[in-house]
Amino acid sequence: MITHTFKLPKRFDMAAALTLARQFLSVPPSDPVEIDFAGVTFTQPFSMLYFCSQLRRLINERPQSSVMFSHYEHLGYLAHMGFFKACGIEFGKDPGQAAGSPDYVPLTRLTIRDLEDEAADQYEDPRETIERRSGKLATILARAEDGDLHETLTYALREIFRNVFEHSNADAIWYAAQCWSGLNLVELAIFDEGDGIAASLARNPHLSIASDQEALHLAILPGISGVAFKGARQKRNDAWANSGYGLFMTSQLCQRGSSFVIASGKALLEIKEGKTMDQEIDYPGTAIRLRFKTDRMEDLSQSLEGLRKMGAEIAGTISTEANLSASMSSRMLMLKEKN
Repeated sequence: MITHTFKLPKRFDMAAALTLARQFLSVPPSDPVEIDFAGVTFTQPFSMLYFCSQLRRLINERPQSSVMFSHYEHLGYLAHMGFFKACGIEFGKDPGQAAGSPDYVPLTRLTIRDLEDEAADQYEDPRETIERRSGKLATILARAEDGDLHETLTYALREIFRNVFEHSNADAIWYAAQCWSGLNLVELAIFDEGDGIAASLARNPHLSIASDQEALHLAILPGISGVAFKGARQKRNDAWANSGYGLFMTSQLCQRGSSFVIASGKALLEIKEGKTMDQEIDYPGTAIRLRFKTDRMEDLSQSLEGLRKMGAEIAGTISTEANLSASMSSRMLMLKEKN
């Protein structure tokens, strides 16, 4: 029996996390696995959350074999962020235990029960709790406590969080954020281990979805939803109605300010500076990465009105289509961007 050792690289970024998870998940079920943390010196919210989620998956799927960890005791930052406890290693703080700051949010697991308890403690509707938490995360992303960009990000994040709690069948949502002032860069990652994008959108009979990749391309369009569509029964006058603009606004803002990533099922879509890149992965659930260059915040604020108009025009066109395919919607999005 061979022990398969996987060493985290010095720079443990998204690409490294995707590669490493793919490798250790392909190990024969009966073989032991060792994860060696000795070399890592830099990591990011997305890579931490993705690695932890896939490592928990590895452990759960192979109870008959051992998974070992080595050379991690010196990694104070990861211990403080709750990374090791999220991986199942009894070292460092629990997820969400660190206080956080204007520059970071530790790895945090928010369950539906946690959400309901917090709402009860604050004497508020759980959706207001989501709004409040979204506002705090928007403050880190926008590098401001108010303003048009902050308000837009709060709204978009609220939609993303609500989609998880109301439609994904996940029992919890994971998130983390970090600002690197020296790099003029801020990143927020949001994960769940629920049904995934394709399964959620498949509830909409007007959508034609052939693959996880097509589902991701559809999901970033305004007004696209698995539960809110023509003919669906919805509550009237609901101020919290989910309109399906969250992923559209965040993807558009991120690609103008840095990059946007969404992964679900067998596909990952990255949008950066107007270019889309697809790759195959294997992630049960949905993972999102929002990135902004902090020195471009003023430009982003000036883009908001144009994005809202663009979103309304695309959503209006979509509403007239009997059935919508990913290729049709992608052409529509590119056309609006050029105009």
